[in-house]
Amino acid sequence: MIAPDRTPLPRTLFDRPVLDVAPGLLGGVRVPTTPDGPIALRPTGTKAPDGPGSQAHRGRTPRNDVMSGPPGNAYAHSTHGISRGSA
Repeated sequence: MIAPDRTPLPRTLFDRPVLDVAPGLLGGVRVPTTPDGPIALRPTGTKAPDGPGSQAHRGRTPRNDVMSGPPGNAYAHSTHGISRGSA
């Protein structure tokens, strides 16, 4: 993850309770670097990894393994059936 001034955010920033971390993530743009280059992401929601809405609440799987890793990793999933209304 990269801060607005383009400096990487320290992983320790994320090593806090989810209710402390989440408000700072929402509404901002994160720009992680991928093997294909940087990609801009705008988080629109957060979940605690052990909550009932989490992809990991039923246990660790290869798909959700990143959620059990060190602080600062991101897990993104697509939501099917979303449509955009006209503005």
